[in-house]
Amino acid sequence: MKEEFVREYMKSNVVTVSKNTVLREVTRIMTDNNVGSVIVVDNGKPIGIITERDVVRAIGKGRSLDAKAEEIMTTSLITIKEDSPITGALSLMRTYNIRHLPVIDHYGNLRGIISIRDIARAIDDILEG
Repeated sequence: MKEEFVREYMKSNVVTVSKNTVLREVTRIMTDNNVGSVIVVDNGKPIGIITERDVVRAIGKGRSLDAKAEEIMTTSLITIKEDSPITGALSLMRTYNIRHLPVIDHYGNLRGIISIRDIARAIDDILEG
């Protein structure tokens, strides 16, 4: 069975925002790009993620639409290296109950993102042989 790697299934066109982007703009960017998450970056390195859940949680707690990304992002960011096996990505997603993994290079720079849908496609490819 051929081993599949994260770099083969990740999307390299990652939607990102800076830590100073306000919630109103974050939601517009997510809507315009039809994505369920954005990666918060600082100097090319991922420092957080904002998912649809984070947006709902922020609004539910009465946060202003002018709140900055750094105030609402999830900072306990789980990442994976681009040369990791796809099974490693699946394992991290299952362990941490997450649907998106930022993909980094050996220097910690953002290279892409892999979602649970991408993992499903990889598993389908593996099963088809």
